[in-house]
Amino acid sequence: MLIDKFGRKITYLRFSVTSRCNFNCFYCSSRLPSDALSKEFNLDDISFIFNVVSDLGISKVRITGGEPLLRQDIVDVVKESRKANFREIVLTTNGFRIFELADDLKQAGLSRVNVSLDTLRGDIFEEITGSNSFEKVVMGILKAIDVGLAPVKINTILLKGINEEDIVPIAELTIKYPVIVRFIELMPVKGNSLWKIHYLSFKDAYGILSKHFDLIPLPRNGSEVADYFKIQGSEGSIGFITPVSQHFCSFCNRLRLTASGKIFPCLFSPNYIDIFEEVKGRDTIGLSEKFKLSVNVKPKEHGEIKLDAKEFIENMRELGG
Repeated sequence: MLIDKFGRKITYLRFSVTSRCNFNCFYCSSRLPSDALSKEFNLDDISFIFNVVSDLGISKVRITGGEPLLRQDIVDVVKESRKANFREIVLTTNGFRIFELADDLKQAGLSRVNVSLDTLRGDIFEEITGSNSFEKVVMGILKAIDVGLAPVKINTILLKGINEEDIVPIAELTIKYPVIVRFIELMPVKGNSLWKIHYLSFKDAYGILSKHFDLIPLPRNGSEVADYFKIQGSEGSIGFITPVSQHFCSFCNRLRLTASGKIFPCLFSPNYIDIFEEVKGRDTIGLSEKFKLSVNVKPKEHGEIKLDAKEFIENMRELGG
C-alpha cells in the first residue's frame, strides 16, 4: 500500500496515454514540451507500468490524454489494464470516437467513461473546442449509456460569459438519462490568461441551478472530490468539483502520469518524478521506488488560487486533468 506522509492512501492513477488531441479547447491548450509526443509509451510499456502499480496497491486507473481514443491500440490498452486486475478502469474522452468504440471498450473490460461536454449548443461547442462534432459527441454519449459504460459522467467546465445558459439544460440531462453531470471550476493553465476572464465559481453555478430546482444533497463517498446533489425524481445526479474555491486536498488519493513518463504527485505543482528510463529498461524495482518516492514527496495541499495569481498547471493536455 502506498501511503503518503499525511496518512493518505494512494490507490488511484490517472495515466495520460497520449498528449495528442483532435480538439483545441481554449482552456487547456498550451504549447506542449518537445518530448510530450516523441516519448509516448507503447503498449508493452503501458502493460509493464500497469503490472508494477497494481502490485503497489493501485486499484483504480483512469486512462486520459490528450484524447486517449486517438491511440489505435486503445482497446488493447484497456485489455492490458484488465489483466492487471484493477478494481476499476475508467476513461476520460472528448467523445469524438466513443460511438464507434463503445462496444469494443466495454468488451475489453472498461468500467465506465467520462465525456467532456461544455454546452448543448452546436455553435458554442465549436467556439470552445474548435470542432464541429457536437452531434457526434452526443451520439457517443447515448451509445456509451446503451452499452453499459455506466454510470456515464459528463464533465462540464464552468465558463463565465460562455456557457452560463447551458448550466440548467445540462443539469436536466440527469432527469432524462442515468448520467452524472459534474460541473468543474476552470483551472489556471500556464500561458493561458483567459482563466481570469472566464472563471465561474461553483457557488455561482449552484445559484443558477437553485433558481430552477430543489437540489437534494447526497453523502460524500470516500475520496470522491465532488459534492453531489440530486434533482427530485431524476435518474442521475449533479456534482460540483471545486479545485479553486474549495480545495479537496485532504481527500486526494491519486498520482498523475504523463505520456512521456513524468509522475506528478500534485496537479498544481511543477514538480515531477521521471520514470521513462525505468520503464524502457523494464526495471521493476527502480520503477517501484520511483512511485514510492512520488508518494513521499506528495504535498499536503496546494496554495490558494486567486484571480491575480500566477498560472499553476504546467500543461493540461500533457497532464490529463
